Amino acid sequence: YDAFERQIQLARYGADCYAFAMIASGSVDIVADPGLKPYDIVALIPIIEKAGGVVTTFDGGPAEQGGDVLAAATPELHAAAMAALRG
Repeated sequence: YDAFERQIQLARYGADCYAFAMIASGSVDIVADPGLKPYDIVALIPIIEKAGGVVTTFDGGPAEQGGDVLAAATPELHAAAMAALRG
């Protein structure tokens, strides 16, 4: 995650569900949020996906059960973020 954070323009902490809503609105490109519970993310996944975004865990798996979650506004941004997370 540290290598990922060094590659981004602006990092903010503590935005919680607001940050994920900002992805759906087109105001934010990527959100990486570790340690989520299912109730933190499950309702947001269809909203982001309907807006054209992608939501997975840091390892690329489904995010419905929570965990370390990566959401991006587009599939291309998600792929770039996944590559950055992998170092």
